[in-house]
Amino acid sequence: MGGAGKTTLVKEVAKQAKKQKLFGEVVMVTVSQNIDLKRIQRAVKLAERLATTQNKILVILDDLWEPLHLPMVGIRLPEMVATCKVVITTRNKDVCKRMSCREIIELKTLLDEESWDLFKSRAGDAVDSLMRRELTQNIVKECATMPLALVVLGEALKGKSPKIWGALLMGLIMSEVDLPGVSKQDFKSIQLSFDFLESEAAKSCFFHCCLYPEDYDIPKEELMHMMVGGGLLIGVETLNDAQGIVDILLNQLKARALLLQGSSEGYVRMHDVVRDVAIQISAKDHGFYVQDGQGWRDWPENIDPNCRRLSLMGNDIQDLSPGPMEYPRLETLILRGNKRLASIPEMFLRHMGSLMVLDLSSTRIKSLPKSVSCLTNLRVLNLRNCHYLKDISHINGLKMLEILILEGCPVSIAPEGVGWPQNLRFVNLSCSVDDYFSKEFPRFRWLEQLFMNKFAGSFQELIISLRHLTHLFIAEVDLDDPLSHELVSPSSWPDRLLKFSLSFLKDRPWNWHDSIDRRGLKLMGTKPLALWVKRLRETTTQLALVEFQETELIPIDWLSLSSLQYLELVNWPNLTKMLGDELLFHEQISFSQLKEMIIDNCPRLTSLLPFSLWQKLEGLRVKDCPMMLELFPCLFPALEILNIRDCQEMSEMISPPASLQAPCFFQRLRELHIKSCPRLTHLFSYKQAIGMQHLTHLYIQDCAALEAVVISTENKDEASASTSTRIVDHESFNSLFPNLTNLFLFDLPQLNAFNHPAALPIGWLYLKYPWIKKCPKLQLPLLRAYTNPQTSGIGREEEEEQTDDADREGGGDSEPDWKLEG
Repeated sequence: MGGAGKTTLVKEVAKQAKKQKLFGEVVMVTVSQNIDLKRIQRAVKLAERLATTQNKILVILDDLWEPLHLPMVGIRLPEMVATCKVVITTRNKDVCKRMSCREIIELKTLLDEESWDLFKSRAGDAVDSLMRRELTQNIVKECATMPLALVVLGEALKGKSPKIWGALLMGLIMSEVDLPGVSKQDFKSIQLSFDFLESEAAKSCFFHCCLYPEDYDIPKEELMHMMVGGGLLIGVETLNDAQGIVDILLNQLKARALLLQGSSEGYVRMHDVVRDVAIQISAKDHGFYVQDGQGWRDWPENIDPNCRRLSLMGNDIQDLSPGPMEYPRLETLILRGNKRLASIPEMFLRHMGSLMVLDLSSTRIKSLPKSVSCLTNLRVLNLRNCHYLKDISHINGLKMLEILILEGCPVSIAPEGVGWPQNLRFVNLSCSVDDYFSKEFPRFRWLEQLFMNKFAGSFQELIISLRHLTHLFIAEVDLDDPLSHELVSPSSWPDRLLKFSLSFLKDRPWNWHDSIDRRGLKLMGTKPLALWVKRLRETTTQLALVEFQETELIPIDWLSLSSLQYLELVNWPNLTKMLGDELLFHEQISFSQLKEMIIDNCPRLTSLLPFSLWQKLEGLRVKDCPMMLELFPCLFPALEILNIRDCQEMSEMISPPASLQAPCFFQRLRELHIKSCPRLTHLFSYKQAIGMQHLTHLYIQDCAALEAVVISTENKDEASASTSTRIVDHESFNSLFPNLTNLFLFDLPQLNAFNHPAALPIGWLYLKYPWIKKCPKLQLPLLRAYTNPQTSGIGREEEEEQTDDADREGGGDSEPDWKLEG
């Protein structure tokens, strides 16, 4: 039965399996009633790529409703018996039998004591009071030891009076419901928890979540749009305030166990049993109709003509009735994800005059029907990812429209300006008519949030006209001379912006899709910068400075950038230092929030900032900086992937003070890529290398002076006393790179040993993909001892393929998932 705890149990299995390192990677996919083969295939391939130790993978397929042919998703158990294990959960024991499961475990209900403890953990210690003890015993008994029911009711009753506890108990006793796949106890507990919600807004928010399919990440922003568009947040002045209220409502629902946390902060999810109950309740008393993923080819015939909110998301609807549909009370219509739907009949929407929210996103429509103009109450129009949509001219006359989403639409036919809606508050564009919209925006005087790829109008007019802007995201602002002139009074619009992402560079757009929760600014060198630019810069978390031609130091008030998370410096021909000497040890300068930095084409820069200023740095790219002498003046323990290229003058990769020569460098490093560093003679000392226990991929190419990867400066005489001694002494030394699986050595003419002296141990027990070429001085017997000859590239002499091999195996110009490049 749903809600018995199957998913919770296998999540704990996954957690323990990773904690005990039983598998290199654990992947869990919720399958549900409508199997998405591509999604499962992607997850399995991702797990295979991430897995390290012998590539052992645990695959958990949660909530199977019918047998799944595993080879169809890339799981070939006869071939992968030693490296892959599969766990499934299902409500149907026959699924286990038909999939030939080796072991079938029936999930029993909780014991009475366990049920009491679970309920108490959610309802609080009040269950132990004399007044409530008998009530609690009876409530737990009515829940029939079903975990979901116990959790939901426990959260609902927390802090409530004994009178409400008694009323809830009576509700459980009197319940007579029958919903397939949902126990009576779960249904009534969810319904009662819903009944106890304090506000109608919370109940409406709950119902709107059930409009989305099973196992769906529900975007909080979309919920806000639907509730604002549906007139359910009356009296809220701004969209930002509305989002705050919706977030509070969602937190209330999560606290009641009616919602779950989504994959990230911006999303929530709904348990499939809770969703089934929500659909049932909303359909009965609130005019909701939900049919998703059922494979509908045509419009369902059993829809109540008086329904108010209708979702047919993710079906296969291809044809719609050519005549007008009679739904005079319909307020929300969602046809999202019907990917066969190529057109909407011209009169289809004519008799839907009450419609306030219309979602046609991710369909194949090429134009909007004429009857769109009849939707005089429409407030939200979502056309995101309608990749064939060209013509939106019929939105003329939508006087009430507040939220318009055209992201991912190649629109080329737009309405005439006279008929544009004047009440727009939210506009999201990513289309080919940016120039058209740029000229029209000053008409939208109530606009609060604007997202677009390129703005080519008058930026000053935009700012002066749009006095309500709180969110401004433009990937490229096309201006002639933007940054050195004041656009408006400095005390006005920069202070109103709560979130922004603006790039004032041609052909260097800022990807606002990845930064909608941040404040980003990309500037080109202009001297001096206008005050409004400085005001924006003071609040930014992402800052890019490009082509500051004349300056030798970065012209920034570093004290005002304490919240900076991302810094990019590009094309600074005269930059020699990142900080002046007078600021280098300034007590108030700190980059404690800085997580990523990119330095590109700074030919005179010789070193970076001291580690003490950026202790949380996770990603670093240094590229085309030929004078860089000291890349790492101190350790960076958070880096996971390191890529160094074309550092012509670098003779040592790490040159710390003697006191720091300990096994604490790059403790999290998984991949190391070195290319075209002609002065490097080695990469690490032995003490530096032994701290890199997580290294799985090592690629070195075109380093003319490299003699060894690891050298030992301690006990040289003892270590090199016998070159014939190649036995690994694990008691005397820590093993080098014990998890290394991929090794690539190419075009290293002076490399004569991987580690020097050669007696130092190498613990490559899992080395699977060695590729060693153009290393004439390297003796290979020891390497062969740790490799699989069927996969090894050691000693191959196909000279004509060497360059292609290098690129293919990771030493070419293809970019890794870098954390540092130089």
